[in-house]
Amino acid sequence: MVTFTSEDHGRVASGGITLTWRLWKYAHVKAGKTYATGFGGAVEIEDVRAVRAANLTDADAHESGLPDVAALIEIVRSHTGREVTDDTLLYRVQFHYTPTEPERPRYSLEEIARRLRRLDAASRFGPWTHQTLRMLEDRPAVAARYLAPDVGQPRDDFKLNVRKLKALGLTVSLGTGYELSELGQSYLDSLQD
Repeated sequence: MVTFTSEDHGRVASGGITLTWRLWKYAHVKAGKTYATGFGGAVEIEDVRAVRAANLTDADAHESGLPDVAALIEIVRSHTGREVTDDTLLYRVQFHYTPTEPERPRYSLEEIARRLRRLDAASRFGPWTHQTLRMLEDRPAVAARYLAPDVGQPRDDFKLNVRKLKALGLTVSLGTGYELSELGQSYLDSLQD
């Protein structure tokens, strides 16, 4: 998924931003796929390619609306806090905005419970799904960096896990932090019955 700040969303929706650079361990999106922005609408990915930081040019930065390579590297570095060396791979993501969000699969509460059990079983952190949902119920709109330590996960792993919950339709991304969706709240309420 390609996420944007609430400040950038208007420029994405108007077509002012159609290219972004990301510091990912692997490509999180695929060309030809459509991803919800979290602010309404979606982006359809046109092209994704890995570029070594040493091969970036000022022209690459200008395509993104940035003055030079140093600014481009600083932006992508600031999102993760990771060091960028000449050998670091950055992902160039070309996209266009569409006002219609992709349809999400609708799961029964039983199917959600089954999928959450699978996520818990596959996690190196042990069971985390219910604890995370309860935390988002109690602490909506709190930045991931403050929530992640409470579930014993690094921030990037926590954010990835919340995206897994979002893919099931259980959470919603906010400008800062997350909240439960109506389905997420219904699921937690069903556990109390």
